Amino acid sequence: MTDRDLSRVPAAQLANLTLHDGWVVTAALPKKSSSGGTFSFFYEVQNGTRSGFLKAIDFTEAFEPGVEPIRAMNRLTAAFELERDILLLCAEKRLSKVVIAIAHGDVQVPGFDTMSGRVFYLIFEKADGDVRGQADVTNRLDTLWSLRALRDVCLGLEQIHRHQIAHQDTKPSNVLHYPDATFRITDFGRSAKRGRAVYHDEFDIAGDHTYAPPELLYGSKHEEFTVRRFGCDLYMLGNLASFMFAGVNVTANIFSRLKEEFHPNNWHGTYEQVLPYIQQAFAETLEDLSAAIDPDVRDQIIPIIRELCNPDLSKRGHPRGLGTTQQYVLIRYTSQLTNQSKRYELERRVKRQAR
Repeated sequence: MTDRDLSRVPAAQLANLTLHDGWVVTAALPKKSSSGGTFSFFYEVQNGTRSGFLKAIDFTEAFEPGVEPIRAMNRLTAAFELERDILLLCAEKRLSKVVIAIAHGDVQVPGFDTMSGRVFYLIFEKADGDVRGQADVTNRLDTLWSLRALRDVCLGLEQIHRHQIAHQDTKPSNVLHYPDATFRITDFGRSAKRGRAVYHDEFDIAGDHTYAPPELLYGSKHEEFTVRRFGCDLYMLGNLASFMFAGVNVTANIFSRLKEEFHPNNWHGTYEQVLPYIQQAFAETLEDLSAAIDPDVRDQIIPIIRELCNPDLSKRGHPRGLGTTQQYVLIRYTSQLTNQSKRYELERRVKRQAR
């Protein structure tokens, strides 16, 4: 559905509505255009002195020609319920690095029938912005800022992994920063939970293709939940590190170095057969990253990216965990990034005092 059709989209018509729990929709926010945000609209909301942002789920695809509406609505509703339930679990477990929903519900939009006009929504605490927006404004992310952000995202993924939840869409626009100088993961619209089926589980790539690990782009999907889903989260975390410290998307950089015959759309062999060419392109990417990253943290960040973004899923993760049940566990990286951010902050303070 194009932007010209937005008058027919109930989720795009929430501005100025008062919701049943006292929240007032005050203004529309820019619509996200990929992965988990494809079927969502975003708004600023107010409840007395309390501010937040609202995610409205767009179900209009269920009413497109040739679509069986009841089946499609059930599928989309189940996806919303999974995202809502994951957020409720995160709130119950007090996961500090996840953007928790502070309210949720549904509203009937005037001018639409009872079925198509019912819009489900989630309301979140308002943030200062996201990593993508910060990079667009400054053209360069501060090293300490990036260390803290990467540490918090790493901890956030570690927290949800403990509860058998995979995010599957960790990217700059899905990392929000808050006034207390903390960072949290948002948008669980394409997440997965062990034992809970949802329609996007069937997708080769649940999240944003541009940040996805190469094995999924070639259709190589491991059957085991932890390996496939957590392995994806590790890669996207490493790709986030590359973006924050060097402004480089690892996936895009790898493919820019491959001959056309080795690109996913042109390759007809197995992933194992194309892997050596991808590894060579990855090695060249790491060389470029090394030159771009702040020398004060280069020796710490390059190994993290190398380990988390290894195109070989069997070798992805911390070296001490390879081949064990701890391979896709992030606790070592969380500890490492915590120590590194403290050390860098101290060293920078000492340098300033010495001037």
